[in-house]
Amino acid sequence: MHTLKVYKKHSDVKNIEFGTEQSACFDISAYIPYSKSVKAYTKTNEEIEMLAVSENDGKSFIEIPHEWRVLIPTGLIFDIPDSHCIKIYARSGLSTKKGLNLINSTGVIDSDYVQELFIPIYNNSQVKIKIYNGDRIAQGQLEYVQKYDIMYVVEKPLNKSDRDGGFGSTGISC
Repeated sequence: MHTLKVYKKHSDVKNIEFGTEQSACFDISAYIPYSKSVKAYTKTNEEIEMLAVSENDGKSFIEIPHEWRVLIPTGLIFDIPDSHCIKIYARSGLSTKKGLNLINSTGVIDSDYVQELFIPIYNNSQVKIKIYNGDRIAQGQLEYVQKYDIMYVVEKPLNKSDRDGGFGSTGISC
């Protein structure tokens, strides 16, 4: 078994945790305390800084407009073991119920990246969505990376089956 070391930049950053004993991935939470600056991109690709604000109860949040992309800070730095990576996935509830997705579908953190983790979120809904400090916004999984060589060849590979193409070429069965 390998150990994933996690550094918290601030004492109030939420710990990563597995939702259940059988969870394949750990939950990652947003770290956006009041007045923290968050990098965002408008639907016209303008880069801006958003500031976290707070509600009357003191809970801080940012509000992501429709079709905006935001890099949500986590306050976490991972010390990933050599020959491993962390894959970042969207939380299914946020995607299904709120329309928040990861910008790149699946994120990959290499073992030599030792900076703060930011979660790239896209608001695919038609309304503004609030993300509160401490909300679980993504999930991560430590994975083994098998190293391999790349070889360029001069001959096109031979067909390995009677398949002719992709994107549904093998048919649709109902």
